[in-house]
Amino acid sequence: MPESPAPTTLTTYLRLLGYLRGLLTPFSLSIIGFLIFAASQPMLAKVMELIIEAIENKDTVARITLPLFSVGVFVIRGLGFFLGTYFNDYVGATVVRNIRVEIFDRLLLLPAEFYDRTTQGQLLHRISSGVNQIQAAVTTALKTIIREGLTVVCLLAYVFYLNWQLSAIFLLAAPLLAWMVTSTSKRFRKITRRNESALGEAMQVSKETIGNYSVVRGFGAEKYEMSRYAKALNVAYKSQLKIRRVQAMFSPVSQLVVAIAVAMIIFLLLDPAILAQNTTGELVGYLTAAALIPKPLRQLSGVGVTIQQGIIGAELIFAILDQRAEKDEGDYQAERIRGDIDIRDLTFHYPATDKRVLENISLHVNPGEMIALVGKSGSGKSTLSSLIYRLYEVDDGKIFIDGVDINRYKLANLREQIAIVSQHVALFNDTIRNNISYGVSTYSDAEIIAALEKAHALEFIEALPDKLNTEIGENGLKLSGGQRQRLAIARAFLKDAPILILDEATSSLDNESEAIITEGVEDLARSRTTFVIAHRLSTILRADRLIVLDHGKIVEQGTHAELIKNGGHYARLFESEQD
Repeated sequence: MPESPAPTTLTTYLRLLGYLRGLLTPFSLSIIGFLIFAASQPMLAKVMELIIEAIENKDTVARITLPLFSVGVFVIRGLGFFLGTYFNDYVGATVVRNIRVEIFDRLLLLPAEFYDRTTQGQLLHRISSGVNQIQAAVTTALKTIIREGLTVVCLLAYVFYLNWQLSAIFLLAAPLLAWMVTSTSKRFRKITRRNESALGEAMQVSKETIGNYSVVRGFGAEKYEMSRYAKALNVAYKSQLKIRRVQAMFSPVSQLVVAIAVAMIIFLLLDPAILAQNTTGELVGYLTAAALIPKPLRQLSGVGVTIQQGIIGAELIFAILDQRAEKDEGDYQAERIRGDIDIRDLTFHYPATDKRVLENISLHVNPGEMIALVGKSGSGKSTLSSLIYRLYEVDDGKIFIDGVDINRYKLANLREQIAIVSQHVALFNDTIRNNISYGVSTYSDAEIIAALEKAHALEFIEALPDKLNTEIGENGLKLSGGQRQRLAIARAFLKDAPILILDEATSSLDNESEAIITEGVEDLARSRTTFVIAHRLSTILRADRLIVLDHGKIVEQGTHAELIKNGGHYARLFESEQD
């Protein structure tokens, strides 16, 4: 997937926080809760001060008030922790859910060219890893930033209130800590990018290996795939070690800076002049508050990795969300078209390539006519049929359906008019019923059964224990290749669209089944405009017209008998198949 110039960290994080819109109430409750929790920290120091003073003054009344005050502090502290943590997690879970929905919805709108240039492994990794990292940044990291950040602020405010001269030492450490955070964040960002790329490559290798396990075993390529996976994973492994090393170094160094600041405060605190000006309780209370500062600072320093990884995760997700959606600017809709197709001076090349797949194609197809697209592999047959339902945008030329430019049709309406059966059968891990009526929930069982009968699929479905409710597994793996093909054909029967595209529709069938299905397909094709693509020329002999393609150009057209008589390109193809 091509990478656009990387946005700034602040820009990306602000965009991520934009998902908090509509969650102002729970987010505010979270902040209030953490503010209560943070404010309780100085109260702990105050408790220590009061205890020391009570001991010095032999104050027996404090036996009752101080325990109650201490319990009250922890009750308030617990309430604040609950409010902050629960509503923060609620906000984080809601944001992640909304992002997941948005990215899935976006994926369904992206053009084919996006999927052509993006490997599935990289895409799946971007979605899973990106969302997981965002979840950590929005929940864990944001919770730490707010809770510990407010705690540091409250503690600093308290120690400055007690003695601003001594507390000014913390300001000397601030620039050094800020520089460390900035430089470390840049380092994290660079390493994390490399890590995500390597993990995406590893996922792609694993996906290909699992999806093609029979080929891997058949060719004895297990060691080769092991090597590919280990190589990709090793890059990620080294990147993760670098992240851990930088993180492990940053935390103690930052703690050392704060510890030096606290040590300087202790040194000055023990000055005779200061000892003379303050009571023991005041000094202990001040030291307790100062000693509480390193812990939240340590947690804040550790959250830097999570934030940077969350930002990288957000960039992975936003890179997908920012992709241009499939063009759909039409305003025309038809209830049911006649199927008159007119292709004029059509030239096409796939995005990101200069090689023309189709060149100067002009073709008129009458309603109800069966057209067979014939030619060698790579001649442009499938590409031409895919342009009719606007899988890709046309570079040059026009396609009209019933006299209307296909770009004027609303995309959903255009595709409602077309049924497609491809050699690459697409089935889903669902029931036979839902696979046949895919996308439409209003078909009756009678309509589904009728479609299955026409596709000669009912005979094997009736033998299954759950019949129409049988789960067929991922891409129909519980069925044979021929059975899967029959379901795809039945789906086209059920759709009953006025335009039918059959791209090697019987390629997975044996000769006997092919003869039966071909008869049913011909019945279906009689009442609609049909494009048939087949390498086996015997399957398209009954077409009304054969369009012969070679290197993206129409070189011949006519009936089978006419083209054989002419002795041209088609005749040579036909003769070579008969040999």
